[in-house]
Amino acid sequence: MRFMLFALLALGLVACGADVPVAPSPTEATQQLWTCGMHPHVLEDGPGSCPICGMDLVPAGGGGGDGAVVIAPGVVQQMGVKTAPVERTTVFRHIRTIGEVEVGEDEVSVVNLRFSGWAEKIRVDRTGDEVKKGQSLFEIYSPELVSAGEEYLLAIRSGGADSPNAKSARRRMELWDLSARDIDKIANDGKVSRTVPIRAPSAGFVLHKNIVEGARVEAGQDLYRIGNLQRVWVKAEVYEHDAAWVMAGQAAQMELSNNPGEAVDGRVSYVYPTMNATSRTLPVRLEFDNPGVRLKPGMFATVYIQYRRKDNTIAVPTEAIIHSGRRQIVFIAHGEGRFSAREVTTGLVGDHRMTEILTGLEEGDLVVVSGQFLLDSESQLQEAISKIVASAPMANDNANNHDHDQLWSCPMHAKVLSDGEGKCPECGMFLEKRDGTPAEIEEVYHSGAAEPGQFTCPMHPEIVQDEAGRCPKCGMFLEEVPEE
Repeated sequence: MRFMLFALLALGLVACGADVPVAPSPTEATQQLWTCGMHPHVLEDGPGSCPICGMDLVPAGGGGGDGAVVIAPGVVQQMGVKTAPVERTTVFRHIRTIGEVEVGEDEVSVVNLRFSGWAEKIRVDRTGDEVKKGQSLFEIYSPELVSAGEEYLLAIRSGGADSPNAKSARRRMELWDLSARDIDKIANDGKVSRTVPIRAPSAGFVLHKNIVEGARVEAGQDLYRIGNLQRVWVKAEVYEHDAAWVMAGQAAQMELSNNPGEAVDGRVSYVYPTMNATSRTLPVRLEFDNPGVRLKPGMFATVYIQYRRKDNTIAVPTEAIIHSGRRQIVFIAHGEGRFSAREVTTGLVGDHRMTEILTGLEEGDLVVVSGQFLLDSESQLQEAISKIVASAPMANDNANNHDHDQLWSCPMHAKVLSDGEGKCPECGMFLEKRDGTPAEIEEVYHSGAAEPGQFTCPMHPEIVQDEAGRCPKCGMFLEEVPEE
């Protein structure tokens, strides 16, 4: 019965949320108890088997002088304890948001003529076609170009290619944005072609086309819009509370919904100076290389902006840390079923479930990442049992040296007697210490075990009464001793 009391008191300490014992000083236990790893309420004076499950009993509170918790290997496996090494790694945090792929504004060019004419022989006639720089898009017949070409040839024939009139005529065609090779072709052939090819100013894809064969083309009219997609922009919106952390030059990653798990690396290129008043977000522009044109304008993507980063720092998995009020605790695995709790100071809580450790751990330590809450309960249980067992001899000494001339009784109910402090089971008043009569002393200290028909407390068998009631020590209902 005494052992059951020890177990209930120990479990009460665990249930009350006592702090994890971190490296306590050794306690000199005068009696070694044995318990079951699966049923900690079972306590015996010596080794043996658990009366419930048959498992071999293990020493209770046998953690050793370093405050370690010792658990049988089989129990450790059943508890699902897993460990991970403390290592130096990179800890970082990300801002997660949604972005849209766009054509970079600095990668767009427009085909716009400086003269009028009629379109002939369309070479690139579909939106989306890829073109190279200098590739012929279409040919145009323009009386103005034909007249300028004739003047250029006439100036060459009369004064040579270096004459002022020839240079002036050539300059005129260059201002109309004719390519040098098309002008040289006129001089080399000695004649002016009816049509002149219009070439792509840059490489890319045709984003917009506004020309058909035979159409009249006016000066200043946009005919083609060409975009280079080898490098794209991603326009993202960052919430107002994250806006202060975003700066140009920060590393970023993008993940597309059509290819989850594969990230594309890029950088923040520009943070816009104004907020979106409707959504209360800050527009941010990111740039990503796009080899193979896998990123299509108009695609939506998940964007991660890295805004805090610490390299070569000691870190552990976040799930290894137990938050106990103002402290952070981790369990260290020493091998052979030995575990100890250690207080740590945490720093940056990063993504990918990694947390920076400032103090308390060293590289190479093994920390428990699964089952540590069971270790927490086990450590508190073993600590409670150790304290109870250590205090048992003191209680026995006090009992042996007890002043048997005094006892405790209720001022209102004199028949309620006890050998220690407590409350009256009838009125709830605190018992008071007083001198006892020889008969009362004999009843309290030398009454022995309860006889059949008397009432006693299951937790305190020294409490014996002739009538039903409550135990003055624990408040439990007294039980009648049955006839043998």
